[in-house]
Amino acid sequence: SSFNYDPNYLDQLLDQFALEEKMPDFKWILKESKLPWLKLNIKFPYEKMLEEAKSYKSFFVKHRAEDQIHGYKHSGWSSLCLHGISSTHTNHYTSYGFKSNDETPYRWTKLSTMCYETTKWLKEVYPCDTYYRVRFMLLEPGGFIAPHNDMNDYVLSPVNIALNHPKGCVMKMAHHGTVPFKEGEAYLLDVGNTHAYFNKSDEDRYHIIIHGNYKSNDKWKKLVENSYEKNGSK
Repeated sequence: SSFNYDPNYLDQLLDQFALEEKMPDFKWILKESKLPWLKLNIKFPYEKMLEEAKSYKSFFVKHRAEDQIHGYKHSGWSSLCLHGISSTHTNHYTSYGFKSNDETPYRWTKLSTMCYETTKWLKEVYPCDTYYRVRFMLLEPGGFIAPHNDMNDYVLSPVNIALNHPKGCVMKMAHHGTVPFKEGEAYLLDVGNTHAYFNKSDEDRYHIIIHGNYKSNDKWKKLVENSYEKNGSK
């Protein structure tokens, strides 16, 4: 007997195989892709958020001052929490005697109540189930963040959002080069890689860093997968 096949059906199968090759699972993207960074296809009112961050500059506290003990000499690096133990508890939970994110008493801080646009976007737009630390991060003109890594695993986490990024600000990642930040852009970063930052401009640089638990958030999955499809090879 002769074998009959539908050419259209074959084309559909080939298209499906191509799509599956192009769109890996979001867990693979985060944990197995070994990308040093991934630009996220997400918009945010960065100009309004920047103005809110600037309004409270005088309240920022020096970030990771204890690193001096371990030989890291950061300069001009400070922070404030929108979500955390308090506005000024900006360090990792272990600095305050806690053993996990889940047992750390995170909350929306007093600062969040004074930053309407930023907090509204975080609560209503950004796809996160449970926030841990969410911080404004300031690097002053002439400031630098000494080379360091933040974890021993190589995974894409956390999310770093550029409210501005003056010319002369550079984030370098060992073996991967310069993270191509621009104002109004957000990146997932693999901070298991050694990285450093310096601000050779004459302007303050403001970013937001988000740590959170995304659980089974479908919007987050789609954001990661769509971003990988568009930007994963860049």
